[in-house]
Amino acid sequence: MLSAQNDSPKGDGPVRRPGRRPRGGQGSGDAARGAGTSLRRRAPRRTALAAVLVTALAAGCGGGSGDDTAAGPAGDCGTPGFSASEVRLGFVYPDSGAGAESLTPTMSGFIARIEQANADGGIHGRKIVYTWRDDASSADQNRQVVRDLVEDQNVFGLVEASIAASGGLDYLVEQTIPVTGMPAEPFWTNPQYRNMFAYAYVFSDGPSVSTFGDYAKAQGGTRAAVIQSDVAENTNGIGSKISASLESAGIEVVPDRFVYNPAITTPAQLGQQLRSADVDVVTSALAGKDLAEVVRGIREANAPVKVILAPSGYDKAMLNDYGRTLRGLTAAVNYVPFEIGNPAHQKYLEAMSTYAPELQPPDQELALVSYILTDLFLYGLDKAGECPTRAGFIDTLRASQYDAGGLLPGPVDMTKDVGQIATCYTFMQVNEDGTGYQVAQNPAGTDEATRNRWCGHRLEQ
Repeated sequence: MLSAQNDSPKGDGPVRRPGRRPRGGQGSGDAARGAGTSLRRRAPRRTALAAVLVTALAAGCGGGSGDDTAAGPAGDCGTPGFSASEVRLGFVYPDSGAGAESLTPTMSGFIARIEQANADGGIHGRKIVYTWRDDASSADQNRQVVRDLVEDQNVFGLVEASIAASGGLDYLVEQTIPVTGMPAEPFWTNPQYRNMFAYAYVFSDGPSVSTFGDYAKAQGGTRAAVIQSDVAENTNGIGSKISASLESAGIEVVPDRFVYNPAITTPAQLGQQLRSADVDVVTSALAGKDLAEVVRGIREANAPVKVILAPSGYDKAMLNDYGRTLRGLTAAVNYVPFEIGNPAHQKYLEAMSTYAPELQPPDQELALVSYILTDLFLYGLDKAGECPTRAGFIDTLRASQYDAGGLLPGPVDMTKDVGQIATCYTFMQVNEDGTGYQVAQNPAGTDEATRNRWCGHRLEQ
């Protein structure tokens, strides 16, 4: 079983609470696979905070171009986190606090990829052992738990599914700890943080892309409104990129400020505002329930909207909850969606079924994102060789191109693409019955691949 820890950031001492995963624990191999029986993970809950996440890793000792390490005992590299038979990784996410509702599925994606790798023989013959901690969506607690994982749990590196990773950033950079994570905060786009890896970006100081505008115009869009949040302010950055993209396509973006805060504005009120503005395109970086309520308000007001575009609307659990209310909603997906299907999707679904069966449905966006982030770290470990230093791992992964084994629409250059939003997306539209998603076909496509994908270009700043 996963060894349970208590609710403190360091997690010292065992404690178990029925029906809930304890906050801080560790697991690996067969021992972790039984966790779903007595340490059942919570069913996912979703809030607007999910939007900041989506809308979303050389053979030889020493690896890469980093410093060589002095060899330890037989098979032991002398590298922190490495032993003759194991490599230790840490996982940080909010099991409590503001981000817990949205990010619950990320634990399942992380565990599924780790245990899948162990079943395949580990990395260079070493079993992957993990320890996880709850940062409670708090920068202060994030700082505490990453130090604990590095200094007390002796992990080689981290996977972070956190909205408060900035708390431990300075420490991780100073200690040269490799991290893969969700780019839910602007610092992820800064190329000076070479140890902090992501494969896609919500925030960007770089230019927007033409892709969103190309799609909306192809659907007949002429006049647009951008819905903002005054609760999750970080979601508004991608909204400004979409706004610039719409304008580049000749779509007028009305200057009125539309804000949805469920504590202040009802969906019906917002729908009436949009109807009065006479817009036929609505875009929002909200997610989960908040996004669904915005769509409901549009429908109830009979606003003449042709395109409702969101970077985080591809959510099967949300669809199960709201059904036909979401008809016509379009999600911009920067990975290959499940409806297209390929061997990489089958591998993911098999891993979830075997190692994280409690997450239903398994094809949830944030679980897949966490699975990819974990795969990115494992990819780096594999390429860095049998006995990498942390610096060597970082240099090797930074020099790589990565496509998640077919889960991304194209390779990501881990140096050149830092901080740039993607140019290619699959637009997934909720069908009229509200029972599923369908691929919005690109009429300019010449074969199946290009018909399923919309690729634009970067705009001038």
